[in-house]
Amino acid sequence: MAVLPENSQLRIPSNGGPETWPILQCGRVFVLPGVPQFFEEKLGIICENFLNKSKEKKYLRKIHLSADEVDIVHFLDQVVAQFSELDFGSYPFFEEDAVVKTVITVEGSSEDSVKTAAAELVRMVGDDVVLGIDDRDGTLSAA
Repeated sequence: MAVLPENSQLRIPSNGGPETWPILQCGRVFVLPGVPQFFEEKLGIICENFLNKSKEKKYLRKIHLSADEVDIVHFLDQVVAQFSELDFGSYPFFEEDAVVKTVITVEGSSEDSVKTAAAELVRMVGDDVVLGIDDRDGTLSAA
């Protein structure tokens, strides 16, 4: 017998057989095994069975910058206000020798809006600090 955290759930996939082990979920966090083979298997099960299966496609652009976040945040704030239907993320890197200092993400259900917002941010921060832009498949293109 095991003691589980309060308010946690043992999630069993609907397509699992008697040999399927349950997955522990605590709020919005799934607890996964540390063995890579089992981790990967459980991750697939979670994606198939327990996550929101929205039919709406999401588009993503990541903008890699050589500028510190503090130096571009005022431009980012303006683009966020202009494209309120999109989701933005800003991820600074603090290593002294890092080439990439900040990564900005732009995500939404309209590919045109995502591309336009990313292009506007690139225009505002200047080509000289843009190291590259990649989309959801990880393809990195020069600015």
